[in-house]
Amino acid sequence: MPHADSLALPSDSLSKHEFYEHVCTVAEALLAPASPTDPAANWITVLSNAASLLFGSYENYGSKFGREDGRRVNWTGFYITPSLMTRSPTSAAPSDPTQLLLGPFHGRPACNSVSLRQASPSRPVGVCAASYLAQETVVVEDVNARPGHIACDGVTQSEIVLPLTVRVRRMGGAGSGAGEEEEELKVGVLDIDCEGLATFDDEDKVGLEQFVEVLKRVIRWDA
Repeated sequence: MPHADSLALPSDSLSKHEFYEHVCTVAEALLAPASPTDPAANWITVLSNAASLLFGSYENYGSKFGREDGRRVNWTGFYITPSLMTRSPTSAAPSDPTQLLLGPFHGRPACNSVSLRQASPSRPVGVCAASYLAQETVVVEDVNARPGHIACDGVTQSEIVLPLTVRVRRMGGAGSGAGEEEEELKVGVLDIDCEGLATFDDEDKVGLEQFVEVLKRVIRWDA
């Protein structure tokens, strides 16, 4: 099957649960490495196709994200930690970045970076930074009503952002009594924007969190 055909939906009348279940199944098939050493399983390649898969799938899901009724998803993509640009997160020491950098995306040009620091005591961090720092999904019904929102595109009205992490094994420290310890490293966020107000809900949150789990399974972070 041509890779572009992965955007086809079984029906436009799917429930959101069925939609995300389908997208996750397609993602597993499209993004999974051909072998344990497949170089195409690196994070840049996988996240590039992941952003395109989400964007195109939303485009074809007109009953819930239709252009005609103003609920079109206009941007899907990733912001990542600077350390991921230069080395594998599985070998990098834990860091405390001050910003996230634009990664693979689908849509109009976006901000090159987002700050993880407050500009002033009265201005909180943006949505991507809030999700990254709190390590939780953030749903914004009206971006213009949220203090600290970074307007990369003026047509965006609502947004959902999910943290992206990688689970790595490290040697336990002195006195830990364990050979290896598991650790969750923060590597970035998945950001999705929509032209309509209050578009994303709990069903989107659950479905996209499952999608992120697929990404964590298929990416070879050491590639």
